[in-house]
Amino acid sequence: MVWSSAWADAPWREKPSSGWDRADVRRILFDSPWVKHSVSTKRDPEFELPDQGPSGMELRGYHAKESKDDGAVTTEFYVRWVSSRTVRLAWARRQAGFGQSSFGQSSFGQSSGSGKETPPKLDEFEVAIAGRDMSTFDGVKEAAFKKKCFLSPSSSGQRITPSGVEIARSPEGKTRGLLFHFPRRTATGEPTIPAHETKVWFIEYAGDIEIRVTFYPQTMADGEGLDL
Repeated sequence: MVWSSAWADAPWREKPSSGWDRADVRRILFDSPWVKHSVSTKRDPEFELPDQGPSGMELRGYHAKESKDDGAVTTEFYVRWVSSRTVRLAWARRQAGFGQSSFGQSSFGQSSGSGKETPPKLDEFEVAIAGRDMSTFDGVKEAAFKKKCFLSPSSSGQRITPSGVEIARSPEGKTRGLLFHFPRRTATGEPTIPAHETKVWFIEYAGDIEIRVTFYPQTMADGEGLDL
């Protein structure tokens, strides 16, 4: 098993889930191998470099202006591999101790009162996108997500397209979250992500912002082994 030194004291290795506290749960849901932070920055066209010819004069003060107010808008997303039992157990702990969530409850496993320490393995891989501002996805249909999103293991280079996409929207129609389902096996029964895989890309470009993150399966493991 390959472990990064960053996870040497990881709660999913050192403690049973029943012993995870608020800090442990937060670490799993925000700073663990199953979570990627994607940041995208767009600048107002007013502040883009001019394209009328390199006279040099138009550059005077540009960098100073950019550093103060370049019209940039930064959008942040968290991309979580939520079919992981570790993530589902952490979410169950959060639900039990820190309130309920209306999105993706079926994906995050048992509540702490179920008596089950380990949730059952899901039939599909599930990856979720969440963020404070999800407006880039407003109005995007499931068909577009299925066409413009995929997982890609580095060993094969194949594209694993979603078998389904769940879109959580507010009563006003605003996007609150996305949940992508991917098959674990091909039509011939072969694993879509082999047990020895070292790198898997998740790419989504249906909205105005492309999200591209890399997961490292060999670090996505708990005391029971590989956890996808």
